Amino acid sequence: MSTNAKQLELKDILEISSSGKLGDKDMVILDVRRPDEFGSGHVKNAKNVPVQELGQALQLTPSEFEAKYGFKLPANDSQTGVAVHCMRGTRAQMAASLLAEAEYKDNLFVYLPGWTELAGAASAQIEKL
Repeated sequence: MSTNAKQLELKDILEISSSGKLGDKDMVILDVRRPDEFGSGHVKNAKNVPVQELGQALQLTPSEFEAKYGFKLPANDSQTGVAVHCMRGTRAQMAASLLAEAEYKDNLFVYLPGWTELAGAASAQIEKL
């Protein structure tokens, strides 16, 4: 992966899911799978922006982004971290690259095992639409 994203482990993504934090750092989980995949099950408190839309989504103003996706994406210089994940890692890597191109640096995290590992290990923290 050619980004500066910090890699997360299962315990990290579960901590973020349950508390919205990693240690004392506020975090947002960004699930970059398709809406139908997200709707069939996702980690608690995750937000969905499909990787296919992320490049254009990053061009939106903060208010346009929030109106379209229903949450505030932390700014690239925010203290709030962005933790990206997908099904198995490929789309998360693509999303991390897009975020890195948009100057996300110290607040960029990626969870590469993705939903495949999460679904099997975190049944208490799974939500469906």
